[in-house]
Amino acid sequence: NLFGNSTAAPSLTESIFGSSPSDTDNPPSNNDLFSKSIPQQQPPSESRKRPRTGKRNTEKPSVEKATSETPRQTLQRRQTQSQHSILEQFTISAQDYQHSGGEDELYADVRSLMRHHGLVILRNALSEQDVTTITTIADDTQRHICDALDAKKIPYNSSVANEETETFVYKELAVRCQGRMDVRYDYDDNVATRTTKQQQLPSSLIELVDNLAASILYGAEPPSLVYSGWIFSHPGSANQPWHTDGSPLFGNGINESLPSYATNIFVGLHDADELLVLGPTEFVVGSHQMDPEVVMDTMIDTAVPAVIGKGDVLLYDYRVCHRGTANLSSTLSVAPSSSLSASGVVDKVDDHDETSGEGVVRKVLYQMYARPWFKEHLNFGEKSLFEE
Repeated sequence: NLFGNSTAAPSLTESIFGSSPSDTDNPPSNNDLFSKSIPQQQPPSESRKRPRTGKRNTEKPSVEKATSETPRQTLQRRQTQSQHSILEQFTISAQDYQHSGGEDELYADVRSLMRHHGLVILRNALSEQDVTTITTIADDTQRHICDALDAKKIPYNSSVANEETETFVYKELAVRCQGRMDVRYDYDDNVATRTTKQQQLPSSLIELVDNLAASILYGAEPPSLVYSGWIFSHPGSANQPWHTDGSPLFGNGINESLPSYATNIFVGLHDADELLVLGPTEFVVGSHQMDPEVVMDTMIDTAVPAVIGKGDVLLYDYRVCHRGTANLSSTLSVAPSSSLSASGVVDKVDDHDETSGEGVVRKVLYQMYARPWFKEHLNFGEKSLFEE
């Protein structure tokens, strides 16, 4: 009997994931978990802290979001919300696990925090050299794509563009929101080339994110790397609409009770103080366990910005409600004197000057992992940007 001595039939959750929502953090050993036929996601319509897994802090940020803000007011709101106490509940530092047995403790903590909050910030996860390597690849990729767009006279960040004129998809990239570019990391169909590109990323990063994903999506088979990509948020980019990364597998409240089946991992390539200007990603903490429609209707004003610095790693459940925010760097510049608190959140951002310069592009490397049976429907085009 794969599910113990009980003669009762296993539940749907047990059959798919090998665990029930109330299971402990011990990974299951069932070797037949993934033999079922699983309903797939429908295509889209277009200082160390032990995990705090008690009652979730749902206190709303104290700053009321204005319907119309100046860039300076938006920055001030981001700064205030980045100090919200709920962020400390799922923020840990890799430096606090550098002892015998620390690696296993790290993965156990990440698994527990993800289950409860749907979100983890891991500080100091990568070396400065790794960040430099990844940033260089990001810059080369952005230049390659933007040069091709410029050659075809396709606007992707013009001051007169709007969401209607600045939305397009190609095989290699998609622009679905003003000034925000989603670029496939492996946009060459040649398998050998794709493997070479993947190996350009630091091996330490690949090993880390593979292990983090396996700790969250544990099961009889390791999770699959479904997708690698870059987000480039250009100066003047708009706020994204609030969204989850995919539609639910099941209705009637079942999806919210399931263990995680897919997770996204962001790699921080900017200083935390700079990111406040460039536009941090905002999350509704714990929304992976809530009805998405209810979250959209009633919980958006509880969202907090996940401010990550260079070398930090952000993990979030595929079901968590979130949005990318506007890049203010075309009108505001950040002073290098900003400092961070011990917990890694921004203490102060001062000496900001309103400017009219070109600004800075926010760059994010992200990787999506999922259980082997999960199929992601990517919303890219069929035509290549590089076709004549």
